Amino acid sequence: WSLNGFQRGMVVSIVFIGILLGNTSSGPLGDGLGRKLPILLSYLGIALFSVLSASATGFLSMSGVRMLVGFAFGLGQPATVALLNEVSPRRWRYLLMAQAMALFCAGELYAAWLIWLDDPMMKSLDWRWLCMVGAVPSIVGFVLAYFFLDESPAYLDENGYRQEALAALQSLKDRNGAHDVSCEYETSLAAQTPKSVRDHVATIFSRSLIFTTFTMMFSCLMLNLVFYGSLYAFPQVFTETNKTSYSPAVVLMIGAMVEWPGFFGAPIMERFVTGKTVMLWCSSLSSLSLLALVIGANGEGILYSLLLQAGYLGIKTTISITFVAAYTLASTAFPCAARTTGVAACQAAGRVGGIVAPLIFEMLQNIFHSWEPFFLVLAGGYLLNFVLLFPLKLDPEEDGEEQPLISSKAP
Repeated sequence: WSLNGFQRGMVVSIVFIGILLGNTSSGPLGDGLGRKLPILLSYLGIALFSVLSASATGFLSMSGVRMLVGFAFGLGQPATVALLNEVSPRRWRYLLMAQAMALFCAGELYAAWLIWLDDPMMKSLDWRWLCMVGAVPSIVGFVLAYFFLDESPAYLDENGYRQEALAALQSLKDRNGAHDVSCEYETSLAAQTPKSVRDHVATIFSRSLIFTTFTMMFSCLMLNLVFYGSLYAFPQVFTETNKTSYSPAVVLMIGAMVEWPGFFGAPIMERFVTGKTVMLWCSSLSSLSLLALVIGANGEGILYSLLLQAGYLGIKTTISITFVAAYTLASTAFPCAARTTGVAACQAAGRVGGIVAPLIFEMLQNIFHSWEPFFLVLAGGYLLNFVLLFPLKLDPEEDGEEQPLISSKAP
């Protein structure tokens, strides 16, 4: 379609505008009607609109349908994070979040594999075929979620649905083979009245939570800005520098594979230090990796080549660790009644990062005729994130308390 730089960036950014709208819709929907419904609608929408993307005839039609893909994707994210937190024992949350995040890596690897099958050099891709086969995982996910996903017992109890909460707990008990565990509990008096959307929003922006909310939102913004911005920029970086013996598609596949150790490194690190400490370390290491990438790309010889590759792999690894830590902490930072809304606010901020990342890259590229300034801006943003995170108390154990899955106590 002979798109200019702004249009190329906009086709990518419009997806994140849709995700932003989906995230903000998921908060009230997930806290008002439950966690399962947004997840099912998300799977269904991704499959439907991904297939429709293949019928786009121009910039406007492609932008419209890709925004709907993004909306469907964003609708399920906050509810998924909240549900994962609410059905997981405290000691397993980081590991289960890592497994969920690893599926992002699997999706990235799946996409890179499809690209490799179509055109390893990424010069003449059949994007219509890619859109259609890209819908397959969401179809599988919808079927599995419809038949096997239980509603959150914490949500049911918080809204006064005691019998439904007991049934959900019984289902979880049976599937885990915990036949000798009792599901009975005493409902707290506060967990009886469903609250309005306004109450949910007021809770996360209350005096006691507002700095935490904004700091976590900025952390998620930077995380997504680096992830999606680098994902957008890396093909150009490795095409121009040509410091590896692999094709750009293979480099992307290698990057996707090295994210896996990062995802599972986060729960290992969390066994020894707090989640906030993990985020502080990763903010520092991400800044150094971004600088290493720029320095390595501007020199000749094996040392600069290794520095470039170390920076690339460092970015991919630290991003995956931070994803696990940030979203686990975001899900525990807010009370159950407003948890999906709080996570939605954090993920919506992340979507802003995803939206502006390609546009910032193209703008800096046009101004400086180079991709390096984009990565330097990202390095500075991570240093600011470190400063904001340092004074916060985000982990439940820092207050000497265990976060319960249901706001009640066993009889």
